[in-house]
Amino acid sequence: MTMRTSPVIGRQAGKNGSDSSMRKVLMIGAAVVFAAGAAWAGAHGSMSDQRVEDMKTIGGAMKAIGDGEGDAVAHAKTVNMLAKGLHAKFPEGSMEYRAKAEIWSDPEGFKKSMDEMVAASENLVDAAMTGDRSKTLAALGATGKTCKSCHETYRGPKPGE
Repeated sequence: MTMRTSPVIGRQAGKNGSDSSMRKVLMIGAAVVFAAGAAWAGAHGSMSDQRVEDMKTIGGAMKAIGDGEGDAVAHAKTVNMLAKGLHAKFPEGSMEYRAKAEIWSDPEGFKKSMDEMVAASENLVDAAMTGDRSKTLAALGATGKTCKSCHETYRGPKPGE
């Protein structure tokens, strides 16, 4: 059997090139692991960015309803639509920004808080659709209470506080 020195790893490889094939498999495996890790980290970072953006949009829509600006029904529907998708934007381990560990150590409590917000925002849509400002403001207050309750338990301080 003729032996040759492998330039990559400084070992002798057999004539059939099995070390070269093994190197390719290892390199591909390492690339896949790296790409999966980068995708996981990127998904969590972008998920955090998405939920922060959604929270800001919810806050802006609620403020507009309270201030009597724009279409209250459209704003209420925005709040409700974003509330429905918010729970999914807290995947395990995505503790960036202000998310507290209690989100994942108390998943039932966190889901209950999210469900309460969805229910309150559905009531907000219903109230806004009546055109009765006092009903809309009452439903807005109830929705705001669900936000406050969840934030007290599951949101940490702003960076630097």
